[in-house]
Amino acid sequence: MTNITDAQAADARRRLDELFPSKFSHTMFQLEYYAGTHQKFDVSFYQREPILDVCLERDFAHELLAVLNRPHMLMRRPGARRLSALLKRIVFSDGATAHIDDIWTINHMPPDRLTIAALDSADLAQAEVRAGYGGETIREMLRETYRCASAAEEDWFVRRWIAS
Repeated sequence: MTNITDAQAADARRRLDELFPSKFSHTMFQLEYYAGTHQKFDVSFYQREPILDVCLERDFAHELLAVLNRPHMLMRRPGARRLSALLKRIVFSDGATAHIDDIWTINHMPPDRLTIAALDSADLAQAEVRAGYGGETIREMLRETYRCASAAEEDWFVRRWIAS
């Protein structure tokens, strides 16, 4: 992967901001996607350790989709209240729960577990791409969101993210 220019990064961020004018709209898009696909992901939080390789709990996912797929119900008080309640207690496949406002990132993971070969073959040069709004590299963003405690842990998360 080649480094992108500052102009290319700015253009990509502008287009993302047009698609998702708020963090909430992006997180909702992701929750709806993962509710429909039951794919695995990592979720990081502002105030606690991330949860790795989970999906949305099936009953929660079905209920979320049922509410979201009836937009006319969202315009009524019971539908809006139900959606609000669901977003205050998002349930993951490992039994953990979270409020939507506590979610920092949701990162896709492949449906099959990552292999050692995939981790070993990850091109670490990709982690040096400056992709953050403040010019942060992917490595720097992953270090922060995954709360890496050591260089070895950081390398493992970087490899894992690239291989995914």
